[in-house]
Amino acid sequence: MSSSNNPIDELTERPNDKFGRFLYDLAYILAILGGIILVIVILINFISILSRIIFLNPLVGDFELVEIGSAIAISSFLPLCHLKKGNVIVDFITAKLNFKKIAFLDCISSVIYGLIALFFTWRMFFGAKDMYNYQEETMLLQFPIWIPFLPVTFSFGLLSVCCLYTFYRELVLTRS
Repeated sequence: MSSSNNPIDELTERPNDKFGRFLYDLAYILAILGGIILVIVILINFISILSRIIFLNPLVGDFELVEIGSAIAISSFLPLCHLKKGNVIVDFITAKLNFKKIAFLDCISSVIYGLIALFFTWRMFFGAKDMYNYQEETMLLQFPIWIPFLPVTFSFGLLSVCCLYTFYRELVLTRS
């Protein structure tokens, strides 16, 4: 529990209910995997730059790997970021509101964000299907484009569930 008296602070901590803990743990694992992918992207960049300096020739397809890795890493951070209320919030308007009004506004934003994430999940699913059917590949490495769609689609799907979960938690907070 939070040491603060503000009930909204409880929403940034690891949930106490079973489903919330499962979501939090899954989002945490996904964020760690995203961090590992980001380190790999950094190493690819480093090796490519070093190869360019030493051998006057960068790694072939380095920008394709950085592009793919960055998309996967960034999308993998979104669910945990939302669960920990780590998204950018402009609070100069809501700074003087009581916690119930702030929780109500957070409810609305969670629903909107969840619908957007659900829309992205839906479209990414069909995008991956199209990329698979048409055998789309990257230009230099000939890497199938549909493969990176899978973890990004999973991340947006998890983000959708996290948004609905935070909506429920904030709704309960507005009624308490």
